[in-house]
Amino acid sequence: MKSVFNSGTKFFILLCVFLSTSVLLAQQKTVVTGVVKSADGPIQGATVTAKNTFNEVATNQKGEFSIKVTQDDTVLEVSSFAMEYKELIIQRDTPMTIKLDYDGQLLDEVLIKGKKKSKDEFVETAYGRKNTKSLGYSTGQEITEEDIRDTDITVFDILRKMPGVEIFGMPGFNQSILFTRNRTITSQAPRVVLDGALLDQSILNSLSPSEISSIKLLKGLTATLRYGQLGSGGIIFIVTKLGKGNNVSTKEKIKSLQVKGNEYVETVPSLATVNNKSTTLSALEKATTFAQAKAIFKKQEKTITTIPFYIESSEYFLKWDKEYSFEILSTIASLAPNNIKALKAYAFILEGRGAYKKVVNIYNRILALRPDSSQSYRDLALAYEAAGDYELALTLLYQIVYNTIPNVDCSGIQELAYNELRHLLAFHKNKVSFEKLPNELLSLNFKKDIRIVFEWTQPDVDFDVQFVSPERKFFNWTHTRFESKSLLQEEVSQGYAIKEHIIDDAQTGPWIVNMEFLSTERPKNPTYLKYTVFQDYGLPTQTKNTKIIAMKDLQNKVTIDRFVNK
Repeated sequence: MKSVFNSGTKFFILLCVFLSTSVLLAQQKTVVTGVVKSADGPIQGATVTAKNTFNEVATNQKGEFSIKVTQDDTVLEVSSFAMEYKELIIQRDTPMTIKLDYDGQLLDEVLIKGKKKSKDEFVETAYGRKNTKSLGYSTGQEITEEDIRDTDITVFDILRKMPGVEIFGMPGFNQSILFTRNRTITSQAPRVVLDGALLDQSILNSLSPSEISSIKLLKGLTATLRYGQLGSGGIIFIVTKLGKGNNVSTKEKIKSLQVKGNEYVETVPSLATVNNKSTTLSALEKATTFAQAKAIFKKQEKTITTIPFYIESSEYFLKWDKEYSFEILSTIASLAPNNIKALKAYAFILEGRGAYKKVVNIYNRILALRPDSSQSYRDLALAYEAAGDYELALTLLYQIVYNTIPNVDCSGIQELAYNELRHLLAFHKNKVSFEKLPNELLSLNFKKDIRIVFEWTQPDVDFDVQFVSPERKFFNWTHTRFESKSLLQEEVSQGYAIKEHIIDDAQTGPWIVNMEFLSTERPKNPTYLKYTVFQDYGLPTQTKNTKIIAMKDLQNKVTIDRFVNK
């Protein structure tokens, strides 16, 4: 029987079979496993990514990873904080051992080693004598009389040795200190607990190093819970050799620590003037109908698959069709189901649109990917609150505040979660079971004049924030691996990328917030910032304003916000 196919038809069929087989092979996934190490051992939290994709995973406590790759994937990108970035050819047949070298620019010039502590150590805390193993917070650094030298003329000479302490003033002229980690726009000075008595830090000027048995810094939530607002700036916990501190009398007055020479004289462009329109938006804005816009989007999608592309396109299509806009945005979740950075950016946009049930799903997904990340629990708690599930929100925030989530260190965000828990109770107390909560959480005097919260999608990025008061005085907060290395290390290890700044008793008038992004970005999945400013935080008159900003637009110093405190 004669074939009904000519040679051209046969060639076409064979070509289709070949192409289909090639596509199937490319889509087949294999599991690549391995371990990421440094010279000192396994690296937890290292990021392993299939190059030019959104497919990435993080290493576990043993430095191990497992990632599914396609036949098209040939290179793995591996990065970790304070380590050099590395690319390697994928090994599919055997587990990979990847060794990262330390970033030489980030190595400390001096390594200070602490004394080895006994297995069971008891310390004096704001709650009395406690075993360090039973504490749900960090006791901070400690200096004992053995560490005090003859060259230490004043107490400030001792405090200067401790990390996170900033000293103001000249020796002999009423010096004062701040904890750099606790610095906010109107920084609260730490108080002194001297042999059990809560005093103003001016007492430090009259103490002699020879009188001191030990000094401890309490920088976390403990001070606030024990001493209320008076302890919000932290506590310098001092025990003297004679223990006669209770006989010391002094006025309880916190002195203002205004920095001289901080007059704001710059002219900084606003975000709207520097936010250059992308080629994506330029092309879409040429459309005169919904059908034309869809056709342009589909054509662009064949060559562009970046997170900004889907976010910008989704924002544009809101004016044509909200369902289609959400459909475009949801592509991020299907393209990057395991990419926390991309999923957080997706969640930021959903929050801005009030799609809180979808936000809950995304943060549940992120929590499943990073169950050791403290912020995963906080983000999910706030998503539950926004969606109206106040009991679940309360439970999660309470666990963070008291650091009781198994195998998760929440100390870095305890104070922030404390404010958010108090806020939840201020607005929804009648909707939760509050009867067994501590009195510290139930007092009615909770309010903050202005609360500003920064959240970003990748912890170890570099940026500077500047606040300018109505009196044209500025305060800078720096988040860089060179100037804030210990903070960034804590953020990476505990899994959070968030900072709150509180302005209590804020000056009335116009405030300015400037920002500059200092990291190099990868255009496929850049860092996004969620900036939120609350006024009258915790009161019925509270207002809230949120902005989602692509940090690539802040490569030069930019004014991201101006608001008026009335």
